[in-house]
Amino acid sequence: MNSFKVKIERLKTLNTGLRVAALILVLLGIIVLVTPFSLFGAEEEVSQVVGEKATAWAFLAAGFSIAVAVLGAGIALSKIGPAAMAALAEKPEIMGTAILFAGLAEGLAIWGLIVAILILVKV
Repeated sequence: MNSFKVKIERLKTLNTGLRVAALILVLLGIIVLVTPFSLFGAEEEVSQVVGEKATAWAFLAAGFSIAVAVLGAGIALSKIGPAAMAALAEKPEIMGTAILFAGLAEGLAIWGLIVAILILVKV
């Protein structure tokens, strides 16, 4: 019986860790979205070639790509986390599969970051 309580506590800790990871990703997306354009060093050089409006739209698109991707990853983790914890409570041997599904959800945020980097490199 004591072993069962220890397993439950480990699962609660893992669920909290997934929530913290999702929160960190959402905060990263918000920070990138609201970062002032003047913090990017090459803005003046680029604005002469492309124009200020195009540069502003590119930075806005990069921010939105990260924000939407991180929001999607957060929503996915909020659904995967509790389901994985419930499945682990019944079958502890599927922990690797549960972590794999959480990693796939995190992959959404990574793809958003890659798209934002590609947009910023082209500007």
